[in-house]
Amino acid sequence: MAAGFIIVAVIVRAPALLYSVLNYDESMYLLMGLEFARGHLPYTTICDLKPFGLFALATPFAASPFDPVISSRIGASVVVGLTAYLLCRVSSLLFSDERRLIGTSAGLGYIVFSLVNGGMAFQGEIFHTACAVLALLLILRAIHHRLPPSLAPMIAAGLTLGIGIQIKQSVLFDMLAFLTGFFILTAPNWQSLRHHARANLRPLIALGLALPLPTLAVMALYAGTGHWEAWVAANITAHSAFYTGDRELAWLPALWSVAEQAPLWIGGLLAAVFVRQLTFSGREFRATVFLGVWVFAIVLCQLFLRIASDHYFLQFLPPLSLLGGLVIGRGLLMYLPSRRHVGVTLAMLVGLTLFAVAKNPIMHSFHIVKDRLAGDTWAGDTPRRVTADLKPLLKPDDAIYVVGFQPAIYYLTGAVIPTRFAFTGMPSFLQPGRDGCRWIEPAVEMRRILDNLPRFIVVERGIFYAEMPLDVRRLLDERLIRDYRVRARYEQHFAHQLYPFERFVMNGGAPADVYELRDEPRARAPVNWPKEAE
Repeated sequence: MAAGFIIVAVIVRAPALLYSVLNYDESMYLLMGLEFARGHLPYTTICDLKPFGLFALATPFAASPFDPVISSRIGASVVVGLTAYLLCRVSSLLFSDERRLIGTSAGLGYIVFSLVNGGMAFQGEIFHTACAVLALLLILRAIHHRLPPSLAPMIAAGLTLGIGIQIKQSVLFDMLAFLTGFFILTAPNWQSLRHHARANLRPLIALGLALPLPTLAVMALYAGTGHWEAWVAANITAHSAFYTGDRELAWLPALWSVAEQAPLWIGGLLAAVFVRQLTFSGREFRATVFLGVWVFAIVLCQLFLRIASDHYFLQFLPPLSLLGGLVIGRGLLMYLPSRRHVGVTLAMLVGLTLFAVAKNPIMHSFHIVKDRLAGDTWAGDTPRRVTADLKPLLKPDDAIYVVGFQPAIYYLTGAVIPTRFAFTGMPSFLQPGRDGCRWIEPAVEMRRILDNLPRFIVVERGIFYAEMPLDVRRLLDERLIRDYRVRARYEQHFAHQLYPFERFVMNGGAPADVYELRDEPRARAPVNWPKEAE
């Protein structure tokens, strides 16, 4: 059954293989993973503020002999399939699901809805969700066998959640739901809650003690190698800058993200309204309440984050998929006479829902594949087109400077990176210090980069260049006119407008201009890294 879920996930997520960049965050994961594979700890050569575990996950893909983008996307699809299988196992512990009707529906729902909200990329949510669901399965198995639960599975669950924190800290809100759910599922009644908590204190403490161990191990690694300040800058200072301020919740993007998951939210609402009809026992009623608490905990997470980035809403998929699976399994599938009828019905539901939620990437892929088969090898994929043009020309010490959200060009070409601020090519204009390393005045960093005369400069024609401070952009434009010539201009494929592959973030198809150094007017100065990057 696990193999079946993995195969379905790899097939339905295959359109993700067409592009080198779906979300610019994943480009940084692979780039940092490549640096890690070269022996440089994350944050010590280039800047980012994501946890260590994300880069460790990306390292095997970045260092493999195969295409890092293709292998990482397949890896993400395999993890999605395994998570779907884990959800199927979880459903059998929450509900009486001997025929796996609820679990299969939940797993397939998870796979299908991983296609929206930026879920086709190598996203942190794909991996920290897998850790959360695995930890939940371990806890449910432990309390299913005995109460108080054995220490070993609780310690394993704590370590798994601790690894999840090192992938993305949002898993803390899953943990809040699990702690509440432990008492919802196991306490005989509210009157005995205090006695029940004391009786289960030892395994809960064991879980809590195991939880910080992965983070402490990472901290010890940085302290032991003399890079403690780099870890603090990326994991404390940068997050302080990122989450402080009077930023309001982005309501419209949040509502749009919910709309893309609308069938699952409707399923959750139906499960709440008809919970008495859909559950067969008090234990199942409690399980449904726990899933509702899990959804509410993730709502609190979104209120805390406030940004409402589309991929943040992938965290809702496990509890919503289980609630939707309950509605489909108990409201429809259990009344079908045979496994064949169940299989046909599920196939129809998957097919109809798949096209409904992923019509744009499906139709987009049709146009792109048609053009690539006709001879335009990298139609629609700007970083791949830039790489195909520049990589044959690069010498070992040649640098490429990328302005905008296409840092994938760095690891695709293997060129020297002339700045620590590889994410956009510049320090943050809006939140000094959020980059994950010591902040530098943008104009100072731009001048330093351009004085070192990178051989090629790639400028993405997008929002980053358009909103660049005037003094910085003027400096860039003046140097481009003086020292560079336009080598190529790459326009956006019409399919990006007709059928947007990703609704919110899709920089792989953005138009870009490539500039080449006119000649060698003077000896190139060495790259002057900040002191902590030496």
